[in-house]
Amino acid sequence: AKLLDFGLATQSGPAPLAEALSEMTVEHSKLAAAGMIVGTFQYMAPEQLEGKEADARTDIFAFGEVLYEMVTGKPAFSGKSRASLIAAILTSEPPPITQLQPLTPVTLDRVVKKCLAKDPDERWQSAHDVKLELMRIMQRLAEGAPARRKSRGAWIATGVATAVAIAAIA
Repeated sequence: AKLLDFGLATQSGPAPLAEALSEMTVEHSKLAAAGMIVGTFQYMAPEQLEGKEADARTDIFAFGEVLYEMVTGKPAFSGKSRASLIAAILTSEPPPITQLQPLTPVTLDRVVKKCLAKDPDERWQSAHDVKLELMRIMQRLAEGAPARRKSRGAWIATGVATAVAIAAIA
């Protein structure tokens, strides 16, 4: 089990970006450091990385990254240094979830892709909207699931249900 926190954070004063970009190691790649850009780089939205105003849509981006990782087992964005990780978040798109996990519903892939939109105006505008869409997906999966043993689709439905619970809390 992993405990992940992707809440908004603010900082006081300028962050020493050059220092923050050069100090990444594999074991420290997901840890926030004091006095630097505040947050966990792996889950930061483009606007946070660019020093722009953060709002609820910033958390929706982070939620999309967490959901992507829950379903695929891989982070949405990666890099060998903080600089390359930031570049990936700002400029690249992660591989579609259905490419990595072919049994994943295409609708879940679309939800996550919208969460990960680079422009906050193109993301879901509230966690409530994401929750409603995830609940629709979960309902469709439940209606089509066989009564036998838990299939891969049922496991994905369980993951979606967990995501809905997280979204509701957010």
